[in-house]
Amino acid sequence: MRLPFSQPFAPYGASPVLDQVSLFADTCRVACRYLAMCCKDSEEKTGWVTISPIPAQTINGIGVSGAWWPLDLHHFPRSQRELVAELLFSKETGLGLSSYRYNIGGGGKGVGNPSRCPPTPYLGPGLYNFTADTASNFYLIAAADYGVEQLTAFVNSAPPDLTSNGDACGGMMTKENVPAYAQYLADVLNYWEGQRVRFAYVSPMNEPDNNFANLDGSPCRQEGMAVMPALRASMPSVLRKTLDANRLEHVGILADETSTVPEFLPEIPLWLPQAKNHIAAVAHHDYLFADDRSSAMMGVEGRGLSGGKEMWFTEICCFKAVNDDQAGDPLATLGYGQTYDPTMVGALQLGIVLYKSFVVVGDAHFDWWTAVSKAMGCNPQNNTMCPYEVNRHGYNDGLLYYDPTFHKSHNYDIYTTKRFFLLKHFSRFIPIGAVRYDVFGSAPKQRVLAFRRPEGGWTVIVMNMSGEESPFEIEYVDMGKASEAWRTTEDEDWVQVGVQGNDKPDEGRFKMNLPGFSITTVLFD
Repeated sequence: MRLPFSQPFAPYGASPVLDQVSLFADTCRVACRYLAMCCKDSEEKTGWVTISPIPAQTINGIGVSGAWWPLDLHHFPRSQRELVAELLFSKETGLGLSSYRYNIGGGGKGVGNPSRCPPTPYLGPGLYNFTADTASNFYLIAAADYGVEQLTAFVNSAPPDLTSNGDACGGMMTKENVPAYAQYLADVLNYWEGQRVRFAYVSPMNEPDNNFANLDGSPCRQEGMAVMPALRASMPSVLRKTLDANRLEHVGILADETSTVPEFLPEIPLWLPQAKNHIAAVAHHDYLFADDRSSAMMGVEGRGLSGGKEMWFTEICCFKAVNDDQAGDPLATLGYGQTYDPTMVGALQLGIVLYKSFVVVGDAHFDWWTAVSKAMGCNPQNNTMCPYEVNRHGYNDGLLYYDPTFHKSHNYDIYTTKRFFLLKHFSRFIPIGAVRYDVFGSAPKQRVLAFRRPEGGWTVIVMNMSGEESPFEIEYVDMGKASEAWRTTEDEDWVQVGVQGNDKPDEGRFKMNLPGFSITTVLFD
């Protein structure tokens, strides 16, 4: 089924009148898509999937965050640290990420968890020790060496000297400190320029709605710095001028990385219209796992108030089924909470998060929160199978995991999850510059995405959310022929599968049977 008035993401900024027309078109497009999703179960099926002829958004990176976990891995043998870098960054054997977020540490003053206290390079105004955080620097340099196209420097807290309370959490950024803070960020970026590590973006605030102070006055659980909406409106202007004055014109600014959609929607009118000319993209998180309607509205409002800037989903993790009786269902309603699920069900739940990001919100960019985690909720020394089994004590916050008792056990193994392999289906074959197209007519328990690659050819990703085998058939028009396909199931990790015999050029269709609980990527050239 093709929606006859499906529209691409409309451009803004030409004129106030055109902006209103474009916003209306964007709203209509999202409304049509939302209605199509609501009616999926009762949709009259043609028997095959079709791709809209009208482009949606252009993809601008898929990546992960480098926060905190490098501090632990710094104690691992170099061979294991290099293995993790290969798994994340290699385009031959790893995820082949196009984006990596490097955390500029705030020093951890006031934080009670040592593994969340990244050292800061800041010693004083104009004084730095850029080798202070050798653990995080190792992976930043590795990302650059592997050719990761998009490096972002992000900050949870400014150095304590530049916060309101003299700590790296519990305080806020003040107007008086913004110029010094902006110069600090420029100095950090310029240092790395001299080391041949070139940042494309900087994010000066992360979850500015939360300073992570504990009400009882106990140490914070992580670094954090509140930034009031009025300051979010002016900070990008000061930072933009400072970057330009330091020959960093090529570095774009991301803002504001608000934690949740219910906070994002009422706050953006307070800062985004004033900041829109100074930022490169509107960055958001979604830790309350908003419903489709609110998510779609976030995309419409973000693009509308920013003059058409890209929407970026820069952090998410730690999902679980809201209802325990749906824990084994990839289509379960998700919420934030404690669960460790390294299985295909947990992977497909991440697949739904990606699907909503690209299709419902219209994000141009996606970053998973933390690449590597020790929060598996079990001890692999006591149970060698526990890294591969579901438990309710860990968190779905990583793609790769390591033994939480490594200090005592000296177990330096790295454990993969099905989430790792699912993200590989996206990161390996959706390069920067790929254009997404809407897909219609899929089965109720299939989720299908289609992308036209910038070098030519198409990537089609189909996820089977059912535990039963399911037929998949797509009508291809000017897509070429299926050239290769890759699949991940409960029993397979990223295996190449044959496409011979699945092409039906006389019918203009490609057919394939999908195993239960699986993700398959098909390339057309």
